[in-house]
Amino acid sequence: MISKESLRRQIAVAAKKEEADLILKNGKIVDVFNLTIYEADVAIADGYIVGIGSYEKAKEIISLNGQFISPSFIDGHVHIESAMVTPEEFAKAVLPHGVTTVIADPHEIANVGGIEAVRYMVAASKHLPLDIKMMASSCVPATSLENNGAKLTAEEIKLLFSNKEVYGLGEVMDYPAVLSGDEEMLEKLISARDHHAGIDGHGAGLDEIGLNTYMTAGIRNDHEAVSAEEGLSRLRRGMYLLMREGTAAKDLEALLPVLTSVNSRRAVLATDDKHLDELIELGSIDASIRKAITLGINPLQAIQMGSLNAAECFQLKDKGAIAPGYVADFLIISDLNMLSIDEVFVKGKQVAQSGKLTQRIREAVTPPSFLTESIKMAPLRVDSLDLTIENSNKANIISAKPGSIITEHLIEEVEVKNGLFQPSVKENQLKMVVVERHNALGNVGVGILKGIPLTEGAIVSTVAHDSHNIVACGVDDTSLMIAINHVAEIGGGIAVVKGKQIIASLPLPLAGLMSLNSYDSVIQSLKKLERGLQTIGFKEAWNPFITLSFLALPVIPTLKLTDTGLFDVQSFKHISVEVVE
Repeated sequence: MISKESLRRQIAVAAKKEEADLILKNGKIVDVFNLTIYEADVAIADGYIVGIGSYEKAKEIISLNGQFISPSFIDGHVHIESAMVTPEEFAKAVLPHGVTTVIADPHEIANVGGIEAVRYMVAASKHLPLDIKMMASSCVPATSLENNGAKLTAEEIKLLFSNKEVYGLGEVMDYPAVLSGDEEMLEKLISARDHHAGIDGHGAGLDEIGLNTYMTAGIRNDHEAVSAEEGLSRLRRGMYLLMREGTAAKDLEALLPVLTSVNSRRAVLATDDKHLDELIELGSIDASIRKAITLGINPLQAIQMGSLNAAECFQLKDKGAIAPGYVADFLIISDLNMLSIDEVFVKGKQVAQSGKLTQRIREAVTPPSFLTESIKMAPLRVDSLDLTIENSNKANIISAKPGSIITEHLIEEVEVKNGLFQPSVKENQLKMVVVERHNALGNVGVGILKGIPLTEGAIVSTVAHDSHNIVACGVDDTSLMIAINHVAEIGGGIAVVKGKQIIASLPLPLAGLMSLNSYDSVIQSLKKLERGLQTIGFKEAWNPFITLSFLALPVIPTLKLTDTGLFDVQSFKHISVEVVE
């Protein structure tokens, strides 16, 4: 909110009656309105751009060497929890990459701790140089097909809106509830509409009827398109197409062919879920822009998708461009094709230079104790991990593939001994386990996984979208049992285990999702995990923990495993692991 005095001063500076706080000279402006580049001074006052043209008087003048002045980037959809650090540490990670605004859905932690978990995320996101627009998670729990830790009711979402604690309604993934006109879902949609707030979509696998239903419900964007055909279906109905490029799901290359010089204004970039090491090493939205450029997209058009388009999609009327009246969030770039970011400015103040943060981030908000004591798992019995196959040697198998959160449903012959499934390294048939960890219910789902090549041991995580139970896969029960008990004992985390030995471990005591340490410390632990993976035979270049974390998500096709058993998303029902013909 701009005060009357600040607005008066900004007008005076724009009219050259008073000096600016900052003037940028000798730079080339990236014009995302017209996709052109032109030279002009940029005058800034009270954190806003107030003039484009010729300006001389300022408290500070920066002379650029023909560098480009670009709007900073906006991430159209992200779960901060997926970076496994707090919002404060997340800001430190993404700001040097030119991301100054994110639309964040605290869906992950809400599934563990409900409304108070959302409120923690809101509090932890305030007063940072990164502008975090926190959404109210719409589907907690995501489905009734598994057991999570909390609910976020329509009444609580209404309260969050009334108290101005949230910016909009987070991804609506419960399509059946929308289609049936479920009373609770209608209340959530109406709360967002009553507060003139946006509603995010989650239309995984939706046909034209589903997309029509979503648009009718007021859902105006979607990040679940995975093909050009799906992208075009959304664009034709007036949706903003959020092109996702995260760690598990990389859809940008498949979606770019649908774009033209006309419809690209409805295309927005988003990361959704991105691991911390990839954020640090490769980047966030800047990485998506670089990839788009290498795939043939005009650099100015790519920057437009990561700035102005996102701002317009999310009703950020004063963000996303270098223009008078816009917030002075901008980048100094030396090479557009390489997207070499030299400096990052937020509200006219430098926050990063040469990939390093230059502005101090305040101390972290202390999370409530119930979020750091979230693991309540019933003790595992000796036979808890048994997978009985008595009448056939064929089984329904989850087939995972890197770069996608969609799985395939395979039917293969498996090894059976004394009526129990035996993992096979040769056939890459691992045992997969999901253990309920919120209310000590004792539920253990056991299935068969193909696609994560291990030769020994097991991997385990308490990050398991969306209910975040304990998920593990491995080649022997001893490793699996040790792994599961280990992450329960440390209050949540991820680990690599070989037999009775813990090879590497990253504690995630905040809701079993996030570390309370610095992002530098988390990066070091992730590197140890990478080395640990090699000791159990994982030699791939991709991250198996990210892939594993989505294998318990029963709202994404095709076959998934929850704490209640194997679930076929296509038929929308639980099925037996054993195939009886």
